[in-house]
Amino acid sequence: MVITELSRKQVAVEKWRVGSNPTLSANLYTGGNMNKIVKEKIKQAFLLFIIIISFVCVLAIMLKYETEGEKNMPFSLEEMLIVSSADGQTKSENSKNYKWNMDINQYNDIYIKIKRNENYKEQAYIESISIENINYSNPKKGTIEVYMPNSTEEKLFSYEKNFIVNNSLTYKGANTDNSKALEIGNQGGTLLFRVLNKNVAEYVSNDDDEISYNGTLLKKLGLNEEDITIDVSFDIVIRTNKTKFRGKINVKLPCSNLLEEGVSKIDITDFSNIIFKREK
Repeated sequence: MVITELSRKQVAVEKWRVGSNPTLSANLYTGGNMNKIVKEKIKQAFLLFIIIISFVCVLAIMLKYETEGEKNMPFSLEEMLIVSSADGQTKSENSKNYKWNMDINQYNDIYIKIKRNENYKEQAYIESISIENINYSNPKKGTIEVYMPNSTEEKLFSYEKNFIVNNSLTYKGANTDNSKALEIGNQGGTLLFRVLNKNVAEYVSNDDDEISYNGTLLKKLGLNEEDITIDVSFDIVIRTNKTKFRGKINVKLPCSNLLEEGVSKIDITDFSNIIFKREK
């Protein structure tokens, strides 16, 4: 076969077209590199999106826990009963031999009932229930003191210094409730304590043959509800064999209509506003 000069030129042209163009090769290389960069940026953007979504979900869970608290505690509040009334203590000194010579106190007994959560499937028992961080506003009349049940005398409360609750009161878990021993049933039970407004008034008289030891005595002495109303708050801590939970309770004392009724009560069963949180 004879290759002419024209044939050699055609072959050279075809060869140059197929793979000998440096500009075309550079463009192909640059285009492939750009595709890798774009893919990497898409990958990074997707990862950043996943991180942001995860952060938002965690934040939402945390905010929900802060506003709603624990929803499946082994034990929870069932009832809180508050009983308000008044009593008197005869003064040791009575030089003028008055028939009645007493310091009058206004008291509020707080009963808190704990129940077991039947939907909680694990085995659990109460190790202790504590009332902590007790705070109260100052009344216009009297002085506030908090008392635990009396463990020595027959009456439930005695106003002696060794029964004063300074900042916390703890009931230990036991087989059954025993307030004077500061014990509560380990599968649920009732604890109580007294918020006392001490020496709200003085009753001195020779006129009355008998008096009623209740809230009507406060009215008889010229007091009104504003004189004795206080705000009380405290933490209730439920410690189980699993973990412990803390919630805050706020109440206004005494119960309404005390001056008219003598003994007034309030029975609270809605605790949706009390948020319990887990503690170590």
